[in-house]
Amino acid sequence: MKAPQGCVQQWKINHDYITDFTSNHDGTSLLATCADGKLSVFDMRYVKQKGGSKSIVLPDVDPNWDPTQNNQPQQQQQQQKKKPTWETHGYTQSENQEDELLSCTFIKKSSKLVCGTQEGILSLFSKDIWCDVSDRYPGHPQSIDAILKIDEDTVLTGSSDGLVRAVQLLPNSLLGVLGGHDGFPVEALGWSAGRKMVGSVSHDEYIRLWDASFLNDDDNDDDDDDDTDNDDANKMAVVVAKGGGEDSEDDWEDMDEDEDMDEDGSEDDD
Repeated sequence: MKAPQGCVQQWKINHDYITDFTSNHDGTSLLATCADGKLSVFDMRYVKQKGGSKSIVLPDVDPNWDPTQNNQPQQQQQQQKKKPTWETHGYTQSENQEDELLSCTFIKKSSKLVCGTQEGILSLFSKDIWCDVSDRYPGHPQSIDAILKIDEDTVLTGSSDGLVRAVQLLPNSLLGVLGGHDGFPVEALGWSAGRKMVGSVSHDEYIRLWDASFLNDDDNDDDDDDDTDNDDANKMAVVVAKGGGEDSEDDWEDMDEDEDMDEDGSEDDD
């Protein structure tokens, strides 16, 4: 398929809709998540490469095709014999994760890509090892439709259960619930100018702005980095479970309640 006028490059290598995309810190790679369960990585330098195809389209193949049966379409057989490569076609793909990949962002100075999935798992890919995930962090009770980076270790997630959560990765920990949309799925998250507020949009037809001042690190005070990180974590922990809706199945929200019960039990023993 010929690229439309004004389009300098196009790829059609997935078999379902593209859900999100982001670029690495130097802009040399574009990464896209897809509902077909594959992560696609595109080489932006390929766009300027002379002699390269400006329209790369894989044949449409039934994603439910059974590879154990000898009924593979001839066009797909030919395509496998001449498998596209990073050098010749400017892209590579992961193995099928058997779960819809719905959102993504880079963390750890672009050494890790975190993806939200339909099953409520945060899947992490390592730089230049895109074939399969290197880490998985389950815990969300429903799909993770939006991810917003806070810093190199922390993200906000927007889930189909209506909650916006702050999550630390590697080591993994829930830091708190920023807010919610009364059980309606959160579709997108974004920073305001100056990063003082976080905006969320949902199926409830509301745009909500949340106070996010406590999420920001004090970049001007390098000597107090450890104290700042501890203060931020403590402030985030205060909001755990405050945004929880009724009938929530999220076990994370019960952490503070369990701690309170332990404290009450100790007082009773005295």
